[in-house]
Amino acid sequence: MGLLPGTPRLADRHTGGQRQPLNFQNIDFKTLVQTAQVQGLSINQDLPQATRNILERADQAQRQLTTDELATICQLSGMDDSLPGSLIHRSDQLVNQARGHLLETQPHLVQPGGALYPQDRADACWRDCWNFLRVISYAVACDQSCFTNPSGMAALRELYRRMNVPIEGMNIALGQLKEKALEGVSRSNDRQLIRDCFQHLHAELNKSAVKS
Repeated sequence: MGLLPGTPRLADRHTGGQRQPLNFQNIDFKTLVQTAQVQGLSINQDLPQATRNILERADQAQRQLTTDELATICQLSGMDDSLPGSLIHRSDQLVNQARGHLLETQPHLVQPGGALYPQDRADACWRDCWNFLRVISYAVACDQSCFTNPSGMAALRELYRRMNVPIEGMNIALGQLKEKALEGVSRSNDRQLIRDCFQHLHAELNKSAVKS
């Protein structure tokens, strides 16, 4: 964990928007880090070019959307910018609240033998959660619940496997983050979109490397 911030975003160039099956098990570690990517909206040909350009720039810089960028994307998607704007504004707070609640209710996770032990593993988990939430805010602005990059996620799953990342701990953390993100969201369509985004991410993170 903690591998999402600052890693080059090469998966878009490698895939060209196509779902090409790649065998990441034989790829060297450095290439794997460079190829791991969550965000796939910028290669979604169904989205306007202006939207894809904004998302690509923001994602490469590992940053939230600016007010102007958010307004442009929401104008094109027909989405009210208040929901993604709230997720952006509350991102640090949401991650901290989720972490605090998780540690209060399940302290064993950060104790020896727990899924988020030792401390650097827990810290990395929450850094990745912040980045997952950042990309989800992109998806909400676009009104898209399927937002990941297929080959980039395959590389991330293989990277997590090699690093022995405790997916159980990540799932628990993301589940708590989802609940905190839903707090204060009253409209049923908005709540469903957030749930769908988290469910999509959960499914992609937990895909088996070996398919029957």
